[in-house]
Amino acid sequence: MPDVYFNKSPKKRPSNNDYEDISSFSSKEAKRKSDVEFRKTRARAEAEALNDVYYDDYSQYDERDLKKARKKAKKQAKKEQKADRPRRRSGCGCGSAVISLFLIFVILYLAMSTVFLARMDYEPGQHKRNTYISSISLRKSPLISNILLLGVDNREGESGFQRADTMMLISIDHLHQKIKFTSFLRDSYVEIPGHGMMKLNAASSLGGIQLTIDTIEYNYKIKINKYMEVDFKAFTAIIDALGGVDVPVTAKEAAYLNNTWYKWSLTGNRIYFESGDAVHMDGEHALMFSRIRKLDSDIQRTRRQRLVVNAIRQKAADAKPSDLAKAAWDVLPYLRTDMGGFKTSNLAIGSILLYRHYDILQTTAPRTDTYTNRSIPNVGAVLYFDVDQNATILKNYIYRDEYDENFVSTGL
Repeated sequence: MPDVYFNKSPKKRPSNNDYEDISSFSSKEAKRKSDVEFRKTRARAEAEALNDVYYDDYSQYDERDLKKARKKAKKQAKKEQKADRPRRRSGCGCGSAVISLFLIFVILYLAMSTVFLARMDYEPGQHKRNTYISSISLRKSPLISNILLLGVDNREGESGFQRADTMMLISIDHLHQKIKFTSFLRDSYVEIPGHGMMKLNAASSLGGIQLTIDTIEYNYKIKINKYMEVDFKAFTAIIDALGGVDVPVTAKEAAYLNNTWYKWSLTGNRIYFESGDAVHMDGEHALMFSRIRKLDSDIQRTRRQRLVVNAIRQKAADAKPSDLAKAAWDVLPYLRTDMGGFKTSNLAIGSILLYRHYDILQTTAPRTDTYTNRSIPNVGAVLYFDVDQNATILKNYIYRDEYDENFVSTGL
């Protein structure tokens, strides 16, 4: 059998006279020659970078070594030129200003997390796992946080759970960089776990925050991560601390409020409303304006609430830091949440520094074209709708950013 190599094409073993004589080479000699060649290469590159003349034949050197040496020489030349420049003694001080501003933010952050947030009612035990539906059945995403905002009227002398006058879901969508508001209509006819079919806002009076969260999760199949309950006193406190807000009021709305002021007044004093594109309101006026519903519909009521919220946002954007601090100090005692101090601070600072770049969307649940008005014995006037259909609509809106633009508006 002939001698062959086992590769793609067999070939004969080379004869002895085909071998190259390498007895004159050694590893030390090879290293020495390599070092000499590299030093010549580096010298040539440095001379080129400094526009000096260096006579040598470098065509035999490796091109990669030349490129490395040129790059290093240019970098060294720039460094030396920069060192030779006279230093500027005067300037705008922008670097110091940025550092100082950063330190101020840190101090404010720590202050909000300790002194200020100590005034807030922190109750993590109010939000427990939903026992009426499997967690697997609830849609969730690590990139989307759902915070349920509840507005309640805790009046003096009244005990027990109170009905939620406002139920709004704030979805912070980091995936699509959007903040999505969903107003749950209080007259929605839904199943309240353990109590049967009732109006959605009855969940709050029957079981407080926990049952309200359970009911929304049970019907709409979405995961609510955190909650924040706001007493209406906070609403008036922040507006008064900011010096009032300007809100558009129609003649119809002003006439209704002037005729029914005794139903809404917190002080018992008669209150008068004017109509116009920018009617200035204090906290009590703004709260009355936000709460009226029988004038038209729940849809218009949520519209009025968003008008006031937007006016607060605009006023806060132009307010002095001292005014904002006073507003926070006055409002925090009326907040109850399962978010700890640092999480609440992160949310507040994120709204200032990050979320302000997010697009804002808003809609209602159920969607306005999917329900009919009905009267149910022992329940009253309700919004009757297909729950499964609206659960799909809401999940697509929050998690897939898919929605019908005819029923979703931008901004507040």
